[in-house]
Amino acid sequence: MNLSRGNPNLQPQFTNSFEAGYSKTYAGNNSFLASVYYKYTTDLITRYQETGINPVTKNPVFINTYINAKSSYVGGIELIGRNSITKWWDLTSNINIFTSHINTIDTGKNAIPTQPATWSWFGKLNNSFKLTKALTLQLSGDFTSKTVLPPGGSASNGGGGGGGGRGFGNNSSGNAQGYSKPTGGVDAALRYEFLKNRTASLTLSASDIFRTRVSDVYTTTTGFQQEYNRRRDPQFFRLQFNWRFGKFDMALFKRKNMKGERDSMEGIQGQGGGPSSSN
Repeated sequence: MNLSRGNPNLQPQFTNSFEAGYSKTYAGNNSFLASVYYKYTTDLITRYQETGINPVTKNPVFINTYINAKSSYVGGIELIGRNSITKWWDLTSNINIFTSHINTIDTGKNAIPTQPATWSWFGKLNNSFKLTKALTLQLSGDFTSKTVLPPGGSASNGGGGGGGGRGFGNNSSGNAQGYSKPTGGVDAALRYEFLKNRTASLTLSASDIFRTRVSDVYTTTTGFQQEYNRRRDPQFFRLQFNWRFGKFDMALFKRKNMKGERDSMEGIQGQGGGPSSSN
């Protein structure tokens, strides 16, 4: 009843991204970052659903595919704070308030109704607890409100807490015919460092502890209305072993550590994300 197909006629999308920020570091390893951003995309590749006929059974079906919308924009403000609450507790908080809109096209039988701009917000808290000199516990939680497009800023570069099934690995953005309902979840990780100079470590991580992350999408057209929800990779555990060997260059380590601190402050936290398709 629900078929999926590609679209060989898709055109590439282009994004112009603008961002301005202010950062300040305080005593005691405390810091604050504020930024405003705006992203404008032409020929946005977005999900699209239409009705059709199964060529084998001749029964009516829903066909999930992708189209190029005319354009889209997302703009907002992001605030990130990093605070050392105690010697053993560090807290990083992120709040992102934004508005987004997809300028669609008339596709005929399943024309896309014009939708107003949508206001949304994304929030994340990341706690790091130093239990002993060698043992660290990290506990994080995130929440995304009703959205049409994902947020910009550092939240679009990995601060979304694993995605929660939004997009499922493809390169499409948003929902031109509706919106995604609120979602969020909690993750945890426990790391133990050992050997001389702590060159080795074991990390046990757990994703979506309370099994709350779900892709819940509402779609409406002139021909039908639909709501569906999906889960992907819910509640998994990972055990990771790291071992640094060879000549240890402390100066290089310090430079990498400083860069890592900046990336963490920007919400990237070592996931390697950067502004996508930006001019």
